[in-house]
Amino acid sequence: MAKLFVREEYGADLVSKPIRVSKLVSWHGQKRTLDERDVRKISEKLISRTLAANPYEPAVHDGDRIAVVDALTKTLLSLGDLEMEDVQAVHLGHVELARKLSAAADDSTRNMSADATNLYRSLVDVCCLHILQFFTQRSAFIPATLITQTRMIDETMRRMEVLTARLPPPRSQDADFEQRYLEHLGLKYGKLAIFGLDLSAPGQARWPLDTAYLSLELSAQNRDGGVSATHRFRVEGALTGKHRVVLRGPAGSGKTTLAQWLAVSAAQNDFDDELAFLRGRVPFILPLRSLAQESTLPTAHKFLAMAGSMLDDAQPQGWADRVLHSGRGIILVDGIDEISESKRLLTKRWLTELTETYPRTFFLVTTRPSAVPIGWAADLGFVEFDLLPLNQRDVDKFVNRWHDAALSTLGDVEERTEVEQYRAALHVTLRRKPDLYQLATNPLMCSVICALHRDRHSQLPEGRMDLYAAALRMLLVRRDKEREVIAPEGLHLTEEQQIQLLQRLAYWLIRNGRSEATQALAVRIIRERLPSMPRVVPLDGAHQVFRHLLLRSGLLREPTLDTVDFIHRTFQDYLGAKAAVETSDLDLLAKNAGDDQWEDVIRMAVGHARERERGELLRKLVVIGDQRPSQRRRYHLLAAASLENATTLDPAVRAEVMSRAAFLIPPATREEAENLAQAGAVVLDVLSGPADMTEEQAVASVHTIGLIGGPAALQRMQAYKDAPQRGVRQEVVNAWARFDTVEFTESILAGCRCDDIEIPVTNAEQVECLRQLPEVPNVSLPQPSLIPALSAVLDRDSLVSLALGTPDHRTSELPVLGGLTGLRRLHVRNPTSTLCLKPLAGSGVRELVLDYVPVGLDLSALQGVPQLTTLSLGFADRVALPEVALPSITSLRLKGVAETESLPDFATFFPGLTRLHLNLHRRPRRAPLDLSRLRGIDSVTVRVRNTTKVIGLDGLDPERVSVTVEGRRKGGLLTSFRDQRL
Repeated sequence: MAKLFVREEYGADLVSKPIRVSKLVSWHGQKRTLDERDVRKISEKLISRTLAANPYEPAVHDGDRIAVVDALTKTLLSLGDLEMEDVQAVHLGHVELARKLSAAADDSTRNMSADATNLYRSLVDVCCLHILQFFTQRSAFIPATLITQTRMIDETMRRMEVLTARLPPPRSQDADFEQRYLEHLGLKYGKLAIFGLDLSAPGQARWPLDTAYLSLELSAQNRDGGVSATHRFRVEGALTGKHRVVLRGPAGSGKTTLAQWLAVSAAQNDFDDELAFLRGRVPFILPLRSLAQESTLPTAHKFLAMAGSMLDDAQPQGWADRVLHSGRGIILVDGIDEISESKRLLTKRWLTELTETYPRTFFLVTTRPSAVPIGWAADLGFVEFDLLPLNQRDVDKFVNRWHDAALSTLGDVEERTEVEQYRAALHVTLRRKPDLYQLATNPLMCSVICALHRDRHSQLPEGRMDLYAAALRMLLVRRDKEREVIAPEGLHLTEEQQIQLLQRLAYWLIRNGRSEATQALAVRIIRERLPSMPRVVPLDGAHQVFRHLLLRSGLLREPTLDTVDFIHRTFQDYLGAKAAVETSDLDLLAKNAGDDQWEDVIRMAVGHARERERGELLRKLVVIGDQRPSQRRRYHLLAAASLENATTLDPAVRAEVMSRAAFLIPPATREEAENLAQAGAVVLDVLSGPADMTEEQAVASVHTIGLIGGPAALQRMQAYKDAPQRGVRQEVVNAWARFDTVEFTESILAGCRCDDIEIPVTNAEQVECLRQLPEVPNVSLPQPSLIPALSAVLDRDSLVSLALGTPDHRTSELPVLGGLTGLRRLHVRNPTSTLCLKPLAGSGVRELVLDYVPVGLDLSALQGVPQLTTLSLGFADRVALPEVALPSITSLRLKGVAETESLPDFATFFPGLTRLHLNLHRRPRRAPLDLSRLRGIDSVTVRVRNTTKVIGLDGLDPERVSVTVEGRRKGGLLTSFRDQRL
């Protein structure tokens, strides 16, 4: 076994550092003494000695023996590809190392006999034991181990200090209650209701959240509301290092599910490294819909009552306040849009008090986009993100997870086979029908489509309104038929009778600005309707009817023991809109069009109405918009968006609506773009090209086109692919995942200038399509595992810039980049503290960007990248520089939290530094920041937020050092000023 590794020379390991396993093997590098044939001979000798030394081993036939030799040789050769250091390998142990190496020979062992497979596995185990013994006997191993262990202990101690600080006092009642509360949260929110699975298996309709949850994609909002073409993140990456977040998303986009996932992850202390700053915290979910009837918003000790928690009376006095005051809390405020507009100002004041009282608490607030203006809570330090529609890959994932959940409820082989057939058929259908696919980009609608596709044996309705109607029928009629339940509760309610009662309740909630009602009120509403249904039940049976609808309809649920609401606001709006049309409340609908809570109701009312009523309602919206200049855009956009549901319409009315919409085009913000896209393909006819637009308008227009999707949208997109503005073309290529991969490549990418934008590549099909492009200098690759395929497709020198980051997890390992010899810029999104930068050694990379540098990430490996001159580092917690000097760095950009009173000595760590850009944030009430260490650097730009004073400016040349400070004066007044010396 010793022949597999290079001989240790005296003095070679005086620099005691862990060494990559691939550099120790004898068939790699300049000191190679073996080749593949030699390794094969070693494998043959090992097998012969093993069989000779173990006469009781079962006989292995010659054919199997050759297969074992092949597999063992392949396994041993995989040591040369192992991205691991010797210290890490020993830490794994021989069993886990054997498992990792055996993965390289999976194909070779597949057709072996059982005896041959057992022999192979025994040999690999023994080999790994000897390999680890060899590592530990190297002279440099013990010093290297001590270095690694010291770093690990230091990192463990730091994390333990953070977690210990967040624990309640062990002898208090708080600790016992907190454990009970967290377990309660895990049970209450730990499962998701899977729409459509309760038809035949109601007991299995809820699926574990950690399995069902799909990480969604977010985009950052600019301060002016403009569309950001490049700032797109997965949820985990977006929240990294953030402490106050407003999350916007339309109905059914996953806002509440995300809040639920955060609560459960906190309760189970199960956050990945990128959200490690949330570990050890206690979550509070605050659904604002529960406060619609309250005149005041709760203080900390009433949070559990607000959430309807059964443990409210059991909490120790003052417990919630102590949790939040210590900085251990997570406050999840769900549904700003579910309270009336008049109460949102009260809610803002409440949030202000909470953030000032508990400044170290993490806050997440969810809302529909139109409920509050952009920047609504920016003065409180909240950053804003928009939930994006599912892209094609996410739709596929969602469909697969829905069908996996369906399979988990089935035991019959034929039924399971049928579900698999439905899964495959739905994937095909979504690709063939762009209009249906566009509906599936909303998580709720995707669930509805999956459920209906199975329920209706692959026969799906086409439009949104037809899908909702079919979903209601599935829940109200087919539900009990599938479960073989006849006349439950002794009632015989037809589909129409159930809808009449439910829509009455829905319309009452809408008119009164509520999302839930007391059960007593729901019974009263039903009682008032029963006289028109004499054959249903006696008038004194209203409670019986209510219980029937609650238990059997599948549309109602009990948030608490005495309240009721709809399973989703969308179904409430659909039914309420139907009631409004049937009662001819067109004036009321038009009058409330300025209220965001009525937007979806009005759009659906257009779908429910007959042609004459539809035209009348749309004309009312147009006229009110004409009469109210301040709300004109809102009314006219709503009218245009409602056309999607207008199956038949007087051409004159349609022309009137579109003539007004023409004045709203092009959109200038993401919100306008998304509202405009609601109108559907008709918008494409009035969207001009980018020639007469600002860059913001052109980017927003491309966003609209991408959301509409389909062949007509792809045709319209061609006008923007040649735009001179980089941001416009970036938004164009970002839409790749929303269209057919090959068609988009041929009609858009092949003729698009790509030298100054990043092409996002998310799957193998897209990688293959890159062959058709004349140049691909810049690529964004969410999956580093695609690097080998990318290297095979692209010319070695063609790729200049690469951005790495996974969709659902942080980057924990750099792939081998040797095949990309032209690479000059590498951008790593959200690396983990275990990320090893040594694969960069010897590369031609000149610029490295690390979005987030966690504590513990070793930057000293950058010594081995001599051409690296530009370094950008983002720190979520504190600025921490490499332990060694990096003389090649001439330009440095740092963004992070300045915890100490003075800056690091940059000249020591970066002796060749000529340009420095600092973007720093101070914790509240910190001492002034000392900038005196910036002397001696040619060009410095400093921006400091959340402070009112910096010192050490004397001796700094104002021609070379520019300082901007943003702080907060007494009383909370924000101030911004440049260079305090002037």
